[in-house]
Amino acid sequence: MKDRAYGILMVAIAVLFCAGCQQSAAPNDKQARLFAAQNQELQQQLAARQTEIRTLQQKHAQELRLRDQELARCRARLDALQQDLEKGIDERVRGVTTALIEESAKLRQEVEQLKAQLERIKAASAKEGSS
Repeated sequence: MKDRAYGILMVAIAVLFCAGCQQSAAPNDKQARLFAAQNQELQQQLAARQTEIRTLQQKHAQELRLRDQELARCRARLDALQQDLEKGIDERVRGVTTALIEESAKLRQEVEQLKAQLERIKAASAKEGSS
């Protein structure tokens, strides 16, 4: 009987031990499922953030391209304005220079005419003085 009671006691202890193992396994299963759910949620959030990052990078790259195109247009316009300015200055300088050369030629001709007129007046005065 003692052996039988001892055997029942051992079986009861084994049953309790197994029941305890199963109970501790149950929370581990729950934790594992919880971790798996959290992991899946985090994976989804990570994928969403990566998609958002790619979208922002593409948008940034597009904005940089647009800015570079606008910069190129502005530089071309600036070069055109600079050329127009230089052309205008050259034309004005040539116009002024041409006008000055023409005016100088007229004045030289007038000076020559005045010298000739002065010489005639001197000659006429000399004739009158000698007569």
